[in-house]
Amino acid sequence: MRILCLSNGHGEDIIALRIIQALQRLPQAPEIDVLPIVGEGKLYQAAGLNLIGTTQAMPSGGFIYMDGKQLARDIQGGLVKLTLAQIEAVKAWGKQPEALGVVAVGDIVPMLFAWKSGRPFAFVGTAKSEYYLRDEGDWLERKSWWDDRLAVLTGSVYFPWERWLMRQHNCRGIFPRDRITAENLQRLGLPAFDLGNPMMDGLDWQGETQHEELTVALMPGSRLPEAYENWELMLKAIDRLGDQLQQPVTLLAALAPGLERDRLVEGLGFWR
Repeated sequence: MRILCLSNGHGEDIIALRIIQALQRLPQAPEIDVLPIVGEGKLYQAAGLNLIGTTQAMPSGGFIYMDGKQLARDIQGGLVKLTLAQIEAVKAWGKQPEALGVVAVGDIVPMLFAWKSGRPFAFVGTAKSEYYLRDEGDWLERKSWWDDRLAVLTGSVYFPWERWLMRQHNCRGIFPRDRITAENLQRLGLPAFDLGNPMMDGLDWQGETQHEELTVALMPGSRLPEAYENWELMLKAIDRLGDQLQQPVTLLAALAPGLERDRLVEGLGFWR
């Protein structure tokens, strides 16, 4: 009995690894195979897991949220060839008699790969949340005509083609990031479950702070150049927050290995 875990990003790799570790603690634990669609899967390799296909780091660090120039660089770097090879690897894996099912962590890309396996799959959605566009009461102020308008018209932050994959016979469960996203997918007749945000699992404070201190964790992400833009935005927000607080603030940063530390330190210049 074997399970394949697919992920497409550094954060998604971490979430998938936590799921894998929970599966490995089961009394009759399945064998686990992995395929990191983005990056080289160093986290999986360090855990001693079996990679089933080719991996390669792309110039952009990911291929969903980026501009045309980054896409062109990735294509020149072998993105198309890599993607086709990975799809074939997943399809070959699914033909094994011992292949039980697939866990796809991330966005539509690993979900599409999981569907192509031909085996039952579960989708852990880390990239989208209804909170981007609405709260428990109503829709928020529009920021992007295309994304927001389509969500309003179709009734979900997940696009119709994403929900089409969720409706396929081999999709057995969808695990979104939050309650209102899960409830909305359930309202649309999809097999969604609200089990909390997997990105918050496994967080454990190991340091020491004074009781009067406020501790804030900064998590800019791993995709480029978004991570640097997120970092700058976070620092500006903390700077404004600091002006309103009458207590010390301790900042902690969770940084992906691929981020340039010097570039992040430069953003601290206005605090010096």
